[in-house]
Amino acid sequence: MLPHVPGLLGLPRDYLNAQLGAWRTGKRRAHAPDCMADIAKRLQPQDIEALASWLAAQAVPAGSAAAPSNAPRGVQDAAVGCGTAKAPQRP
Repeated sequence: MLPHVPGLLGLPRDYLNAQLGAWRTGKRRAHAPDCMADIAKRLQPQDIEALASWLAAQAVPAGSAAAPSNAPRGVQDAAVGCGTAKAPQRP
């Protein structure tokens, strides 16, 4: 659900490997709660490589889009509110 869940399918393997590795080692961070770091720290390097390879090999389904923040209640309940900075309010 926007803005909290990044689209990872089909991204380059080396990019995913580097980003997940950076989350795991603490070189990449987000606003609290830093869910990506929490998940990545549970992964071993070989797990990150396998995950990056799998994600990179997946095709993004046609017509895919992230659920908007005003999604139906069931979808909203699934969001964990991980550390994405809130967009600035416009006057």
